[in-house]
Order: sequence, then structure tokens, then C-alpha cells
Amino acid sequence: MKVTNKYLMIFLLFIGYVIVYIDKTVIGFALLPIEQEFSLTAKELGYITGLFFLSYSLFQIPAGWLNDRIGYKKVLLLSLFLLGGFAISFGLLGLTFGLLVVWRFLAGIAHSGYPCSCAKAVVANFDVQQRTFAQSILLSSSGLAMSAGPVVAVFLISEIGWRGSFTWLGLFAFAIAFCVLIWVPKPAQGPRSAKAVGWSDYKQLLKNPVVLLLFVAIFGLNVPSYGLMAWLPKYLVQYRGLSISLSATIAAAGGLGLWVSSLCTGWFVGKYMQDREYIVISAGSLLGAVCIMAIYLVPSAIFAAILLFFGYVFLMAAFVTVFTLPMKRLPQEVIGAAMGMINTGGTLGGFVAPIAIGYLVSMTNSFASAFIFLAAAMVVSGLVVIPLRNSGTATGAVVGNE
Repeated sequence: MKVTNKYLMIFLLFIGYVIVYIDKTVIGFALLPIEQEFSLTAKELGYITGLFFLSYSLFQIPAGWLNDRIGYKKVLLLSLFLLGGFAISFGLLGLTFGLLVVWRFLAGIAHSGYPCSCAKAVVANFDVQQRTFAQSILLSSSGLAMSAGPVVAVFLISEIGWRGSFTWLGLFAFAIAFCVLIWVPKPAQGPRSAKAVGWSDYKQLLKNPVVLLLFVAIFGLNVPSYGLMAWLPKYLVQYRGLSISLSATIAAAGGLGLWVSSLCTGWFVGKYMQDREYIVISAGSLLGAVCIMAIYLVPSAIFAAILLFFGYVFLMAAFVTVFTLPMKRLPQEVIGAAMGMINTGGTLGGFVAPIAIGYLVSMTNSFASAFIFLAAAMVVSGLVVIPLRNSGTATGAVVGNE
């Protein structure tokens, strides 16, 4: 692929990722009016977010398999069109608590194909030295979505309501899907790669130490990531007594940390930490745990915003490194399946975190236990990657029999 076409593809995938992350970000603020409209409990609010990630988790591996079978472009289109349709349905047809859960569950299915198809596109079009930076560009979309998203979400929800906000989000997803259809090229050798992948390859992936350890690591990283995304607005508004606009500003500070970290991590790891990625993952996880726990302990909103900024800087540094490591250690023909398996760990974290926090808050009427839970998950991520310091062991796990 020509250089200009490669970077046009990255730009379009980046915009698509922004839509994907905004869909996850807006829900935290939308739950505030939804809670009032439907008189929901903390546990029920947790299910709306948690079951989204349950379906996201269940369809990660099938989505990875589908990438290896039909190519990343078709899966990208399917994901974006479904995302748009279910976002519109959530806004217009979410008339009961049961329907809200159903539409978010289906939205999780739509989301499941996007990360692994983007990873497949990066591997297919960039050499090994460029992959970390290219993938970090895509993942930096989460920072843009989470820095601008809360402010935009609060404005839109106040102006057109949560239903109108999700309707417009769905329309934007359709527009990006159309752009992908027109300007993203088909995979050059997708069918050939798909034929080379057999069931034995997938069984070998389930035994691969890189896949297994990163599965656990990304689970622990996504617990605070999606736990805070779902519950931080409620914590700041209802438990700390802050205005919704100030809460959006604090959340935006965290998003800014994500954006800065995702861009800098790709460059830093690619230049200085090749074959020492485990240090970045471990240090980022442990330092992030300290910052996130401290958010609960400090009384000042300003300090909470600063801690959230640095907490997300460290969290995203670990996340980007986890997400790009398989691209360096695993064969190209199974990257779609491998990323689907690893990202399943992350989406399971997104499933567990909102529901667990809902139960913890309901039982204790406090967020103290919730923040301890979030910090502990990051500590686990920091410790579980230590065996990856032996790069020979990681790369030595051969996938499949040629």
C-alpha cells in the first residue's frame, strides 16, 4: 500500500475509534438522567453497562476468527453499521429498563469486531518497527473521546437529551462506515491468510504464554478504565457533591492523560523499550493503581483531576504496550484471532467492573471499597506480566504446525 493510502486508512480508523470510545464514554453521563427517568438502583445501572461488556467479551474471539476468514475491511464495516443501528435504537427505542439492557447488549456485539480488525489492518500494512506507533495512534482516540467526550456529552444531554445524543452518535457511525467503504482498501492477501489458519492454530494460541498473560493483564487494566468510565460521573456528582459540568471537566482531564500517554508511549516503547515492554506494563500498572486510589482520598477537586490525569497516563502506557506486544511476538496470520482472545480479557474487565462496583456501592453505601477494587486490579496487571521479561519464551511459543 502507498504511504498516503496507509495514513488515510489510519486517519479513518482513528475517527471510527473515536466514535467507538464516545459510545462507551457518553453512557456514564447518560446514566444520570436514565437513573431518574426509570428510577433505577445502582445494581440496575451496573447491568446496563456490564451486560454491554458481556456481549463484547463473548464475541471477541468470533470477531477475531471472522477477521482471519473474510478480512478486516468487511468486519470494520459490519461493526460500524451495527454500532450505529444499535445506538439509534438505544436512543429511540429504549423505552424500558429491559430494552435499555437489550440494546446495550447488542451494541457490545457491534463493538467486538472493531479493535481486532484495526489491529489486523495495522499488521497487514505496517512493518514491525512501525506497528507500535501506528497502533498507539489508533488507541489515542480514546484520549480524544474521553477528553472532549464528557464536555460534549454534558452539553448534548442538556440540549437534546440522552436519547437525541445516542441518535446522533449512530448517524455519525453510519457516516464513518461509508467513508471506510469508499477509501479503505481491501486486504491484499486476506483469503490466502484465512486458508492458512486452522483449528490447531487456535488451540495453540490458548496455550501461548503471551496470549494468556496479556489476557489477564488487560483484564486488570480495563477494570479501572471502564469502572471509572461508568461510575465516575455518579461518584463525583452524587457522592462528592460536584456540579455535572465540573465533573465533566475532571473526567476530561483523565481523557487528556489518555491522549498524551497513548501518543508518547508508542514513540517511547518503539525507541527505548524494545524487548523490555514488560517494564512499561508493570510500572504503569503499579503507579496507576496508586493514583487511582488517591483520587478517593484527596478532598480537593483540583487534586482529583490531577491524579486522574496521571492515573490515566500510567494506565494507558501499560494498555498500549499490552495491546501492541502481540503484533511483535505472534505470526501475522493469527493476529486477528490472538487480538480477539486478548481483548476478551479486557472486555471481561469491562463486564465485571460496573456490576461489581454497583454491588459494592449498594452494600457499603460508599465508594471506598470500589476504589480499592480498581487499584487492586491494576496491581494484578503489574505483577502478571513479569514473566514476559524472558522474550525468548514469549516468541518461542510457535503457533500451529505448518
